[in-house]
Amino acid sequence: MTNFEISKFADSNTVVQEIIADLMALISARTWLGSETHIALTGGRVGGAIASGLLSIDEIINNQLLHIWWSDERYVPIGHPDRNDLVLPKLTESPRVKIHAVPGPDTTESVEQAAQDYAKTLHLCTTTRFCADNTLMDVTILSIGPDGHVASLFPHSAQLSATSGTLAIKDSPKPPPVRVTWTYPTINASQEVWLVSCGKEKAPIVDVLITGTTVTEIPASGVHGKQKTRLIIDDESGELLS
Repeated sequence: MTNFEISKFADSNTVVQEIIADLMALISARTWLGSETHIALTGGRVGGAIASGLLSIDEIINNQLLHIWWSDERYVPIGHPDRNDLVLPKLTESPRVKIHAVPGPDTTESVEQAAQDYAKTLHLCTTTRFCADNTLMDVTILSIGPDGHVASLFPHSAQLSATSGTLAIKDSPKPPPVRVTWTYPTINASQEVWLVSCGKEKAPIVDVLITGTTVTEIPASGVHGKQKTRLIIDDESGELLS
């Protein structure tokens, strides 16, 4: 069972604001030290709001030491409404922040190639820090799905036992079916993992996640940060917690 540091807020808007504030504090502290920061963002309604809010801040998009990643992506062209990184076309200025979008069919011949290319980019950008402290990300943010999935790792799927860094998926139970995802070894090579859950429909998942379950049943239970694992929820998502 993962030891979570639980943060509970009144509603999803407050969750988004608090996460952005915490990210800003972490990024500012590392920038002041002259250190690069690697943040992995997530999809979903709340994940999209976090990405949009974070990447609308001048201090962020002009930060040359900041790297932004996505732990999974739907294999559709950049700008497509199904993408997790919809914020990218909205950036009107050329950002200095280093944004690493998952390739789509507009730039690659197959989802397998997209997964391989993303793995190569990750390797090139993080080898030095991985050799130093065995981590890839400073923070990986993951939305918990109503079935307990994270990234594109779904309950009872073969991908849960994968050991490669990234995977091409063609049979996602949640549309669209074709995706690229990080695996547990990549996700868990993070100093911190922040799991985010908002909404009444996710309360049973959060309850089971806290009391204990298996990775097969609830994939979110298989993620953990090397230093810290946070569970950030709103009142509705945490209504079953004692």
